[in-house]
Amino acid sequence: LKRSIASLSTCAVLLLTAVTSWAQNAVEIQVDVKDVKLSQTYTPQFQGSNIVDKRWKPKPWLEVDMALELKRATSSQDKSAFVDELEVKVFVALNKQSPNNKMYLLTASQGYVNASVKEANRVLLYASPKALHRLLDKDFYNNDVKAVGIEIYHGGNLVGGHSSAGGKFWETAADSFETVDK
Repeated sequence: LKRSIASLSTCAVLLLTAVTSWAQNAVEIQVDVKDVKLSQTYTPQFQGSNIVDKRWKPKPWLEVDMALELKRATSSQDKSAFVDELEVKVFVALNKQSPNNKMYLLTASQGYVNASVKEANRVLLYASPKALHRLLDKDFYNNDVKAVGIEIYHGGNLVGGHSSAGGKFWETAADSFETVDK
């Protein structure tokens, strides 16, 4: 019986330490998403010597560009100039209905390693011309985007975000979207 109580006490202390550590990590960082830009950009053209020139037409890509500004809590024990890893989730609603009469919602997730606390971090994500053409039945143009949403996670916790349509439209109107992971 004494061993069981000692074991339970040890487990309780370890659990309390783990929960306290997790709670401290949950509030140590805040991310402000700024300068969100969605634009049409074309496939770059490269030239090199001793290479036969290829005749091709550049295609329009969807580019999602943003700046992330990180702030540590004043009570944070971590004074490092970098955050090990962030997860950036992007949700792009297109102005096109699927055959099921739902709007297309492009989703993507990207890991960001060694994010600086001392300066803005640029994040770029792209949707390929063929993926966009397949959904839109035409080449992509900027007016094909209805809304964009962004979520930033650190250690599994939501630490920042942005929505051009106000609120988490990708969750509140989930029934009106057909999700496409790209």
